[in-house]
Amino acid sequence: MIEMSRFSYVFDLGDDVALYHSLRMKPVFLDKETYAHLKTWIDENDVNEENVPENLSDVVPELIKCKILVRSDDEDDRVLRFVRSRIPKPAINVCYMILSEQCNLACKYCFLGNNDAETRSEFLLESMSTATADKAIDFFIRQIKKSGFDFKENKPVLIFYGGEPLVNYSVLVHVASRINEMRDAEPCIKNLEMSMVTNGLLLNEERLVTLKELGVGIAISVDGFTDKANEMRVDVAGNPVFQRILEKLDLCKRLDIDVSLSVTLSEETLRSTTDVLALLDQYGIKGFGFNIMMSSESFTLPQSYNEAAAQFIIDEFVELRKQGIYEDRMMRKLKAFSKAQVYFSDCAATAGGQIVIAPNGQVGVCHGCLHNKRDFVSSIDDDGFIAVKDPTFIEWSQLTPLNREECYDCAALGICGGGCPVNAMTLKPGNTIHSIDERFCVHAKMTLDFLISDLHRIVVKNRVSR
Repeated sequence: MIEMSRFSYVFDLGDDVALYHSLRMKPVFLDKETYAHLKTWIDENDVNEENVPENLSDVVPELIKCKILVRSDDEDDRVLRFVRSRIPKPAINVCYMILSEQCNLACKYCFLGNNDAETRSEFLLESMSTATADKAIDFFIRQIKKSGFDFKENKPVLIFYGGEPLVNYSVLVHVASRINEMRDAEPCIKNLEMSMVTNGLLLNEERLVTLKELGVGIAISVDGFTDKANEMRVDVAGNPVFQRILEKLDLCKRLDIDVSLSVTLSEETLRSTTDVLALLDQYGIKGFGFNIMMSSESFTLPQSYNEAAAQFIIDEFVELRKQGIYEDRMMRKLKAFSKAQVYFSDCAATAGGQIVIAPNGQVGVCHGCLHNKRDFVSSIDDDGFIAVKDPTFIEWSQLTPLNREECYDCAALGICGGGCPVNAMTLKPGNTIHSIDERFCVHAKMTLDFLISDLHRIVVKNRVSR
């Protein structure tokens, strides 16, 4: 018996349709007349490969090959088991080193909680010392080795984070220098990449030159290209900072120092796609990523924001690829879609690849939990700790949509990655890290719609040009 897979979906493309299996991820395009014939045949009783109509003789084998049509009741289960068997094993390759939990800004949407006086009071006042930093480096190296990460084929990543990492600039330089000195002696960090996420206000010429010499990549946070778009990005006194950030970008440009941008999508930013384009063009920015704002107990977003943010990212992608510039968030999904490879996790923590080291040496899974140290389960002084064998790290590493039955009926299952557990916790009372990040569902579904329609556009264009 032949029937449609439970993982198959139909996308209306005008004169055509796309048939798409959410786990095999290879769309098949049919004109609507052919699809109507197919649907009529499938709806008949006792259809099999022996009674395929002549006008579907080429179509049905292709749909069976792509698992869009299945020939037995257990075929879907076998496909799901196969894909789930490919969920990567935890292997530590990313370290967020929190040099300071203090920040010179208090952005009104801050997902870490710097916008809330009570939450901010929970952050550690003392910055990381050089002694703690040295232990943190050794701890990270030990976790890479013990987890079995393939450092010969892949690059570990060390991210300086906060708070604001430049609050503790001297220790940042100390860590970067020591990493560089250790590269030959420690093969697992020979190709390690270092980067820093900063608001940029504490940068100056001397620091920029030093960071470049040390090989520390710089990602500066902004919310767009106008004062209005950045009105929620304020210092601790409530003063706007956007013009000061532009001065730092001017300095980077004058010194010919490449920086990337981490663009938080405020509701005002979403009102114009041209503003961000102008920002990238003016400063020659080639690397950047969009951050969809997260709700919290002190900051709530309307549902309409999620749809607007998803559409904004898609629209920017279309415009920017004309210039050969590709945004990181879209590229992760495009890569999965184009290679027909399931994207298991959109976060290093839920991929089982990340540790976070607080200024006092506490070790946890996610930097989004800094204020209350939720799921900070060890310290750098624990020589016997192995992150990939720890129950909490293992729990986080299984938070892929492929382990959630409620996600199986979603067409975007294969490209989703699952969103953010911290955001999922804050969406509704009683939520946990196992709840669904509904904000991210909107983004994944709209992105899949775009990727399928965009591929169809290319197919039709090539068909016409022949």
